[in-house]
Amino acid sequence: MDFPGSFSNIKFYLLGAYPNGPVGGLLLNIVLAILAIAFSFLVGALLGYSRLSCRKYIKVPSVLYIEIVRATPLIMLIFWFYFFLPYVLGKNISVFWSAVIALSIYAAAYEAEIFRAGILAVPRGQMEAALTSGMTRYQAMKFIVFPQALKIMVPSLVSFFVSLFKDTSVTFIIGVIELTQTGIIVSQRQPDKMYASYLCVAIGYFIVCFSMSHLARMLEKKIGVFDLESYRPDACRDEYMLMPTHRKIPDEKVPAAGCYPPGL
Repeated sequence: MDFPGSFSNIKFYLLGAYPNGPVGGLLLNIVLAILAIAFSFLVGALLGYSRLSCRKYIKVPSVLYIEIVRATPLIMLIFWFYFFLPYVLGKNISVFWSAVIALSIYAAAYEAEIFRAGILAVPRGQMEAALTSGMTRYQAMKFIVFPQALKIMVPSLVSFFVSLFKDTSVTFIIGVIELTQTGIIVSQRQPDKMYASYLCVAIGYFIVCFSMSHLARMLEKKIGVFDLESYRPDACRDEYMLMPTHRKIPDEKVPAAGCYPPGL
């Protein structure tokens, strides 16, 4: 195994064919992960917030999206968007943007659960105190609840980014020349360096993932996130909604924090 000789391809592992061609390699994995997180952030926040509603026409579509996407393998999503988007839109889409869209759809479902958990982790008294002080529900969510929820969510979001970064390796299946694909190309062109090339790929993923995991631990210690009361995943918290239902719910059946579906 010519491991030292594999480092002669280090630029290809890191940047792909750039500057003589498109960006690839490890840099492309990072770009894919950043774009997917950026595009899915707002969608994930809206889905997670909508899932807390007691209104079925708001909650049910959010639940369906989250559960269907989370139950579907990422490789299937990548295939669907790669083959079906050009058919639906009537024009060709590059493999890069097909991968970004698939990763964004995938990430939004998982980020929705992170947002939902972050909002539920904020003590219910914060909303009550904000409304008592004269704030509207929109102001209370914007200035009181969401800032505290984001603080709690930061370590989880960083951890999910690490996971999403590793998942970008699946995009090689549609021809994206990211780090895994560069290792395959090198191993096919130079069979004597096959083991060393895959070892270099593993080292690249390890360096980035270890760095991000260490950052997540540092953020968790700095922010001081602690374990809070666990909540039932199917609970709805109507007091956080901008347009609550205002229906009368018996205290002996439903806690003051919100309402639960019948039978729970």
